Amino acid sequence: MNSSQLSPADSPLAKIFLSDYISRLAQETVRYRALPYKKLAQQTVIPSPALEEAIKGRMGLKRGQWKMLFQLLELPATFQIRPSERDGLPCWEAYFPPVSAQLEGNTKQELAGAGS
Repeated sequence: MNSSQLSPADSPLAKIFLSDYISRLAQETVRYRALPYKKLAQQTVIPSPALEEAIKGRMGLKRGQWKMLFQLLELPATFQIRPSERDGLPCWEAYFPPVSAQLEGNTKQELAGAGS
């Protein structure tokens, strides 16, 4: 694998990848636990339509809002992005929870820039 073909882990492209990962994780958690958006919205003080759109990946939230939501969902708010390979092509992978092994070029991202 040639990870030099990937943009740096702190690049806007990597942050877009992480943002998509975060919203998908939230969406699957909400769906699996059958949680109503209205109740989550009341607990996070985020309007229900905005929260639903953010969880579906169509709208961003600020970092603090994602952290608050993930606390309510009892999910860790830290992920690690590492270069990987799929079907012979380089790609990013987000590890949840963060893996402890340190590899060259590892970057830990806190619910980050996801949507902010």
